[in-house]
Amino acid sequence: MKDILKSFLYDYNEDELLYKQYYEYQKKGKTYRDLIKDLHGDYEYYLKKITPENQGGFLPTVISDANFFQGEDANNIVITKHNRYTPVFAHKHLLFEMIYVLKGKCLQHISHTDIELKEGQFCLVAPNSVHSISVFDDSIILNILIRQSTFEDIFYNVLRKTNAISTFFNNSLYTNNPNTYLIIDTNKDEQIRNLVLSILQEYLKKKKYYEDVLDGFILVLFSKLLQLYEDHIQLSKANSHNSNEFSDMLSYISNNYESVTLKTLAKQFHFSEGYCSRLIKKNTGKSFTELLQKIRFKMAMFFLSNTNKTIAEISEDIGYINVEHFNRLFKKKFNMTPGEYRKHSKVHTGLR
Repeated sequence: MKDILKSFLYDYNEDELLYKQYYEYQKKGKTYRDLIKDLHGDYEYYLKKITPENQGGFLPTVISDANFFQGEDANNIVITKHNRYTPVFAHKHLLFEMIYVLKGKCLQHISHTDIELKEGQFCLVAPNSVHSISVFDDSIILNILIRQSTFEDIFYNVLRKTNAISTFFNNSLYTNNPNTYLIIDTNKDEQIRNLVLSILQEYLKKKKYYEDVLDGFILVLFSKLLQLYEDHIQLSKANSHNSNEFSDMLSYISNNYESVTLKTLAKQFHFSEGYCSRLIKKNTGKSFTELLQKIRFKMAMFFLSNTNKTIAEISEDIGYINVEHFNRLFKKKFNMTPGEYRKHSKVHTGLR
């Protein structure tokens, strides 16, 4: 397996060889069309590659989960190597992307900012963040792609604590600030590097129950990052723009969603109810009631998909004493009852 892992990481695959040729052609003032003519290959095949100057080229700007999670990758986590020399293209997706520099460096462009990531650094990019990545040498960059729903499920307990990652996660889900990310510098930590390689090896082997093993590995990875490098986590400006008082308030609502009211929230933070309402509206575009309902429904979906609790128990657990009221609100929001959602989510695990 070590040979397979080494080959996957360091050997140039077919796309990388093509993109490297394209890169050399561009330096000589030649075009992708020139390259296609010289290669004498399947014309339609070359048109499907990521080539911004090619009018018929494949240049995705919005990437759906289906682009990654299908076939053998119908699970919730995908690990890929970023193909070296891939032409730079800005894109966004609904998943969380974790970029890890295994060797060398890369340039990440996000939120109108160029960020050079160095060996041993992670960059966690939130859903719907427009970003691009540049790798034009022999650097090895790994992308760990995690469904948004899986992120919530795996990190349920971690995210209910107050830490830099939970702040990032809550801001990504509930605020109206786009293009959020965080950077973690592990200073080339060998323990973390080996853990990432173990995750990749498990993914490539795809043995029985590997999906569950991946979920466990990812939880260990984030827990170790928090344990060892919480003080080395750098939040993006989009996250930093949210005041500490709002981030603390959002964390409090997320941790007390079953019982919190605007009155108890104001009392907890020694503000007026009006000030709390304005602060929430400014940062999320939602009223307190709308934000609370969104958080409660996310928890309801988690319980429906991952537990055998009755719908009445779930309704009470998330703060709705009247189960009929909960059913009406849920159906109005998702066009299906909680029971229908539970059945559907067991068949289509990507639904959240």
